[in-house]
Amino acid sequence: MFEIDRNIDTLSNVLPGNSKTNQECLLKWKFRQVGKENWHNAQVPGCNFTDLLENRLIEDPFYRDHESKLQWIEKEDWEYTTNIHLKESELDFDRIQLVFEGLDTYADVYLNDTLILKANNMFIGWKVDVKNYLQPGVNAVRVYFHSPLKIADRIKHDITYPAGNDHSKEKLSVYTRKAPYHYGWDWGPRFVSCGIWRPISLQSTNHFTVEDIHIRQSTLTDRSVLIETAIEIDSLSDLQVAVDITCETDAFEKISHTAKLNPGKNDLKISFSIKNPRKWWPKGMGDPYLYTFRFDFGHKGEILHSESKRIGIRTVEVINEPDEFGESFYFIVNGTPLFIKGVNYIPQDSFVNKVEEKRYHAIFQAVAAANMNMIRVWGGGIYETDLFYDLADEHGILVWQDFMFACTMYPGDQDFLSIVEQEAVYNIKRLRNHPSLAIWCGNNEIKVGWESWGWKEEYGYSEKDEKKLQAYYTGLFERSLPDLICKYDPDRFYLPSSPISDFDSLQKMSYGDNHYWGVWHRGEPFSAYRIHVPRFMSEYGFQSFPLIESVRKYSEKQDQYLRSEVMQLHQKHPKGNEIIDEYLQKYYKKPKDFESFLYLSQVLQAEGIKTGIEAHRRKRPFCMGTLYWQLNDCWPVASWSSVDYYGKWKALHYFVKKAYDDILISIVESSSQVECHLVSDRLAETTGKLKLELRDFKGNEHFRMVRDVVIKPNHSEAIVIVPFEYFGDYDPCASYLHVNLEVDCGKNYDAIHYFKTVKDLKLEKPDIKVDYGFRDNDLELVLSSQVLVKNLYVSIEDNDQNFSDNFFDLIPGQEKKICITQDSANFNKAKIRLISVSDTYEL
Repeated sequence: MFEIDRNIDTLSNVLPGNSKTNQECLLKWKFRQVGKENWHNAQVPGCNFTDLLENRLIEDPFYRDHESKLQWIEKEDWEYTTNIHLKESELDFDRIQLVFEGLDTYADVYLNDTLILKANNMFIGWKVDVKNYLQPGVNAVRVYFHSPLKIADRIKHDITYPAGNDHSKEKLSVYTRKAPYHYGWDWGPRFVSCGIWRPISLQSTNHFTVEDIHIRQSTLTDRSVLIETAIEIDSLSDLQVAVDITCETDAFEKISHTAKLNPGKNDLKISFSIKNPRKWWPKGMGDPYLYTFRFDFGHKGEILHSESKRIGIRTVEVINEPDEFGESFYFIVNGTPLFIKGVNYIPQDSFVNKVEEKRYHAIFQAVAAANMNMIRVWGGGIYETDLFYDLADEHGILVWQDFMFACTMYPGDQDFLSIVEQEAVYNIKRLRNHPSLAIWCGNNEIKVGWESWGWKEEYGYSEKDEKKLQAYYTGLFERSLPDLICKYDPDRFYLPSSPISDFDSLQKMSYGDNHYWGVWHRGEPFSAYRIHVPRFMSEYGFQSFPLIESVRKYSEKQDQYLRSEVMQLHQKHPKGNEIIDEYLQKYYKKPKDFESFLYLSQVLQAEGIKTGIEAHRRKRPFCMGTLYWQLNDCWPVASWSSVDYYGKWKALHYFVKKAYDDILISIVESSSQVECHLVSDRLAETTGKLKLELRDFKGNEHFRMVRDVVIKPNHSEAIVIVPFEYFGDYDPCASYLHVNLEVDCGKNYDAIHYFKTVKDLKLEKPDIKVDYGFRDNDLELVLSSQVLVKNLYVSIEDNDQNFSDNFFDLIPGQEKKICITQDSANFNKAKIRLISVSDTYEL
């Protein structure tokens, strides 16, 4: 159990005589299936599936029905090997360690045929002192990966665990500290991998190793903040060490501290103040300012070790306590209540080693562009890479961090608890310095599952088994994990399980956070979102398909119909395709072909989740947060995501961008009137001019109202109520209400309301005019129509970038400008493709 030093690589270039990290010597790997003779080239980091694919030993796991043909891989053992070449001088360091940042999962590591490590947890790193096993010249490293299924089968209990998302007859995933989603989920395939999934390096040091630096802050005011640093040093001898702390922006004068180190573990504590601190703010509240602290460790005037830490100065509180409505659940940042606008996140790939740095940047750009301020790292995936949390810090995105437990009971014997405690301590210490980290959560849906999902009856547990499972749950999530948080990260809130309350009654919506799945799982209409509004909505969602451009990447033309074997395989919910089709028939006319179905599934999803988001935002401060399920996919699939596996924004992501803006216009229709709600997340009062226009689909005006408005900060209000009688004689099937708000800073917000479901609208076939021009590397399109265009989707063949806006309603007589990155030399106007709702059926 240890803390990976992310900055030590730069140190090796500066101080090669005192500290050195070498990854280059551990890059040329080979692998084989145990029992086979031939070795093949391997990538590290990597895994057996991607190595098999790279060597053309298997077909693309994501293509067509290949998933079902590759299940043999999980049952085999796999072996990886490389050689480390060392000079005599490279063995002169006081300490040499092999550092494994991630082994998936049961791995026996041999160095020169000596067993040096038996790893048993995917979620932690390992450090092994190897100086005594190394020799000049060639040193052989061999990593033997046991099949997780074979190991789990040996340690399984007599009791059956309710791991419904484990896509196998025997539910073995609960015994293994490995990403749960690897065993299957209702949006993901079953690929039970193994391999070296994070980097390996050889670290050499003299005198001592800095194991951890924990930076805490207290007594934060506008005038000052107290910084308390706790430094853990493992020393090889009695040694006097000088510690200098500086800031790259000279926010404080150099702090110097001297301490005597004893052999073994040493804990140093150094405190200092920063005057007039700049605060770190979440997106939408201010600048996510980051300080960079440098720590220099010296002895007798020579710097032996240096590293930097980026710190954000802020306070985050979670208020979860009884109140006049039931039980609150909301976040306060720097003393200001914050309405959470965010999303649930799953790993970006079934094979996490495939997620390159650019994909992390793209996902956070998508999050920031959609005006989000929180991302929930869901408990069935992985503790994300350091880069993930660095980007959250930089973008001002708060992180809700689950521990990796989801949707099933787990063992609670001492052996299992011991492994989990190592995992928890490792990841708590790794992540706790990030200002974006807002909350720790013990698990996803286990408490509510145990109490409300019928597990006890379904699995026929005896009274003895029930008591045992309950005791296991209590020991892990209500004693062990909170105790570790209290010890290693006492400044953050811990929630044992999400959600706090179930959605089986409206009364329970008044207590804590909730996962509302009446829409989708119970077939309730989208209007149910307006009724089932909790104190904090931490999960809810609706599925859609990728568009045809993405579907073509994983299927053949003969596969491209709803009930084909391939489409069913790329839909992991047992009734998912049928549910989408059923909801589609409620709100839209029958699509004329498969491509139209795919498009409409996205518009359907977007309209549904928009209904939920607006209901949650309107209900503030009763409701103070909304996290829809889900942001992304781990493979190409029909799912709840707003960004598909290939990075294409679905209609939902464009709708979320607008629904999460700092000011929201939300229109609610009742039996006798229309209410126009204005919701502001701004911290200051805003003035503006509000304009309401009732027009028909040809643009003819039937009603107009203009009003000056004052919008209170952090507030929701029905600011205008218009009785239907004001509208006079109009056709509700061929009219829309357009509301526009121009605020004092010149920014415009708008919303469009229809009086009937889309399938009842009298839409006409539009003749859309398209003009274009280039600005730098951006193509700008200007679109217009003489009749209303519903949910216009614009694409360009051979361009996988995302437009600045899409799936929008084009108002008759008004121009709409959108842009996309596009090389002008490769552009042909004939490649522009347009589709709207009226194109999806025969007029």
